[in-house]
Amino acid sequence: MRFPFRKKQPEPRWVDAANLDWTPEEPLGFDPGDPAAERVFITPAPAKPEAPPHAPDEPVFFGPGFSSDEAFRAFIQPQAQPAPRAEIPPAPQPEMPPPAEAANTNRAPRLLLIRLGIGLAQGLGLYLLLQLRAGGMWPGSDPYLFAALALAGIFAPLVFLEGLGEIPTPLLSLWTGIVAALLACLGLYHHWRIQGPEQAYAGFALAVLTALMLVTAQALLRAGVREGKLFPSYRGSFDTTWSLIARLLIWGLVTGTAWALVGSGNSLFNWLRAQYPMLRLSVEPALLTLPLVALVSAAAFAVTTGALRRLAKRAVLACCTVALPMLVLAAAAIIGSHFFRAPVSLPVCLSFAALLVIAINASYRGEAQRGVWRKASEFAAAFLIVALVAIAAFALGARVMELGWTAARLYAGAMLIVLGLYGALYSGAALIAVGGGNWMQRIEPANRIMALILIAACLALASPLADPLKLAVQSQTARLQNGKVELAAFDFDYLRQRGVRFGQRALIDMAQNGSPDVARDASVALAGALRGDVPTPTEIGANITLHTPGARLPSSLFTQEWAKTSTVPPCLTTPALSCDAWMLDLDRDGAGEILLVYGTDARWWAAVMKQDGAGWISAASFASPACRGTLEALRSGRFLLADPLPGWRDLLVAGMRLSAKPAPTAELPCPALALR
Repeated sequence: MRFPFRKKQPEPRWVDAANLDWTPEEPLGFDPGDPAAERVFITPAPAKPEAPPHAPDEPVFFGPGFSSDEAFRAFIQPQAQPAPRAEIPPAPQPEMPPPAEAANTNRAPRLLLIRLGIGLAQGLGLYLLLQLRAGGMWPGSDPYLFAALALAGIFAPLVFLEGLGEIPTPLLSLWTGIVAALLACLGLYHHWRIQGPEQAYAGFALAVLTALMLVTAQALLRAGVREGKLFPSYRGSFDTTWSLIARLLIWGLVTGTAWALVGSGNSLFNWLRAQYPMLRLSVEPALLTLPLVALVSAAAFAVTTGALRRLAKRAVLACCTVALPMLVLAAAAIIGSHFFRAPVSLPVCLSFAALLVIAINASYRGEAQRGVWRKASEFAAAFLIVALVAIAAFALGARVMELGWTAARLYAGAMLIVLGLYGALYSGAALIAVGGGNWMQRIEPANRIMALILIAACLALASPLADPLKLAVQSQTARLQNGKVELAAFDFDYLRQRGVRFGQRALIDMAQNGSPDVARDASVALAGALRGDVPTPTEIGANITLHTPGARLPSSLFTQEWAKTSTVPPCLTTPALSCDAWMLDLDRDGAGEILLVYGTDARWWAAVMKQDGAGWISAASFASPACRGTLEALRSGRFLLADPLPGWRDLLVAGMRLSAKPAPTAELPCPALALR
């Protein structure tokens, strides 16, 4: 039996593969134990020609750890040094824009000065417009132009101030011009329908609609500019909208405080005059009030940037989000009370539905992760909106069936439609979320659609497209014509007092073309005085300025009932409207009459108040000439009493006296307003 003592050829290992071959660096020939030894490189012997493969029976002499002589030679073979890499030049640094053209220009100091300048110009412009109106000078003397400039002058500068630093200046200027033109048209229409300043109409609804429309449009524009897209992402729209809301809340608080200090009844200036008479504050308070409040308004936009606005946005979002579960519980309690205790009023239902819409939008912020309590509250609130809108719809329908449409009910109906759409879309989003997907994610496209619907609804209600006053008058007259309401129960006074131009036109048509009974009641309504706050005798006395030296107005003029009397100056029927008075004997009967003058220097009219057995009556009237300065001449005493010119004789027809009215003549040039 043979025992071979040859070393067996080992099997190839996976670590000896070519891709795992390791080439060490050149060994250093020095003795670690000898400190004086020099470090020298060992130059290996030149490689010999590769020997032919040895026979299997020949012994091998490679050291341990090497599979062959070739592996050992490769270990000690010097490796060629790689060629030095070419130096790569550094990449050029991008040029930074100058500070004036930086992306965040909202904090630039120059914007503060621009904002303050715009605010000051706005205040001075409004003050000048009011002074021109009081003095009867153009454009204040033109009521249509005054209404257009006033509405545009209040809101258009605010749009520019808010967008400054957020929207590129060319685009912002174009947007502000469009807003100003639109508001001027709305102001013209508003004055046309109220028929002049003698029939005052607050216009509160117009201001609310304008503000809501502009805030929504401004938020959409800013979100699109921020992302550079016509349809920005929901997260971008969310951040922009709530930042704008927080900014406007701070602005409203600051501006309202300034108005309360310097604009409410000029209380600050009156207090300064009383406490510090040496200041001699002879300047008109309105000259300081409007510019100062406008300046504070512009400063409020300047300070609500950066950290303050972000902090305010987080605070508003936190408050609305925390309020959502409480609103859900309150709304559920209201619905339960409606069915089991007593009906809930229409304003309460609409108010809670609107609050739930706001709270849902604050809770859902576009992210997938949020608390379970927020998701549950959003889900429940969506269906509660539908329930509240349904209750409000039944209440409104009952009132309309009984009494017809009015302007207030039409505004409520519009709000009902908008909230109903919100409730339907949010409920659909909640049901889809139950089946899968991100929770309530479908409200994102719903909010984009509703924003456009909200702008369109506000514009329609503020314009002739869907004017609630016009629609209400048409509804009421149609009920009378169709016999849905009896003549004795029809409110003619509503058309006279609240129907403005449309009600006046409807009453005139009834008086001319209606049945005898309808024509009689319409004529009585047309002859009645406008309803308003009945002034007290003290207020009537404060309204009248007597210019006759040494004379006193009789107290019977103040205590008489003027509310149902027509053709009298408004200072007798309306608080805070002033008149000028003179005690004159105009009919030469020895008893003095009272000449009450009301209006401005551009247009005024006067009533001759004479006392008879039944009290004071308006016995005659004067109209102002087409010359400026006549009212100021009256106030300064530059007038005389003259006998009337010879006139035409009267006609007595069946016991009735008919007086001739002279034909109109060409206007003569205005004489110099000075008596010599």
